[in-house]
Amino acid sequence: MLLLHESTVLPAEIDTLGHMNVRYYMERMDRANVALMTRLGVNTDAGVFLRRTDTYSRFRREQFEGAALHTLGGVLDVSENGMRSFVEIRNATDNEVAASFVAVTRIIDANSRQPRPFPVAAVRESEGCRVTIPPHGQPRSISLDPPRTDVSVADLDRRIPDSETTGMISGRREALVEQEDVDAEGWLREDIDVMFLPFLRAVRAGGAPPGPPVFRTADGRRVGWAVMESRNLAYARPRLGERLVHYSADLALAEKSRLSRRWALSRDTGQLLGISDTVGICIDLDARRAVDWPEEIRRLIEANLQSDLA
Repeated sequence: MLLLHESTVLPAEIDTLGHMNVRYYMERMDRANVALMTRLGVNTDAGVFLRRTDTYSRFRREQFEGAALHTLGGVLDVSENGMRSFVEIRNATDNEVAASFVAVTRIIDANSRQPRPFPVAAVRESEGCRVTIPPHGQPRSISLDPPRTDVSVADLDRRIPDSETTGMISGRREALVEQEDVDAEGWLREDIDVMFLPFLRAVRAGGAPPGPPVFRTADGRRVGWAVMESRNLAYARPRLGERLVHYSADLALAEKSRLSRRWALSRDTGQLLGISDTVGICIDLDARRAVDWPEEIRRLIEANLQSDLA
């Protein structure tokens, strides 16, 4: 694989669980995708930009402040519909894989905001950058098949409670696309993930650190949940003034893990904007290991399970 980016984990990238937040893994993966496009000769200054439309992530090793990271990757396949890439982040000291990604990236016309065909010349150039997905990068608990998209604002309003519980999972949040969120043409900026706009707003408002909450159990343990796998699909982008609603629910619960889904829709038009699936595990924050869900947290999750929406 090609070495595409080098970095160091900064203090500002550490979240509430004491390790580098998911957001900063994704930033490094984006930089790697841009580097791949540059190698393929794709010019993103000529009225086009890049957009990830399908991203599978698998997280394997926590990374802490000061860690040196190498981001490597290559092209899995490419066609006029875009590039599918494999990217992994490794700790440069011990060469352990921290995270890996399978991403579909498309070229978007800056005026029409519609996908452009991938350039033929770039398809030819990709031959020297080809890789295959290694075993450690294969999906474990999340399917890469198309998810259900037959959801509506009215149905999810009935099914999902209007207040969040169990740490940014079950519940409903609303967000208005404001001036600071959009580009010069009034579209949601490409550097803002529509799936996480409400949480970005909360961080801006209160200066809260990123990451899930920390729970103190009845027996005095500090526990939280950490993302092990995720898949994020982007279908459309909202515009200035559009009202968005984000619904979140747990779809499955195991001894140590939970499968959760978040939907983003336009409350104004009903359009489905994106779907995000996440597998999180319960971790003891002092022992730094996976543990069974404490009973008090398990009860909260079970009360809002929506397994038939999987």
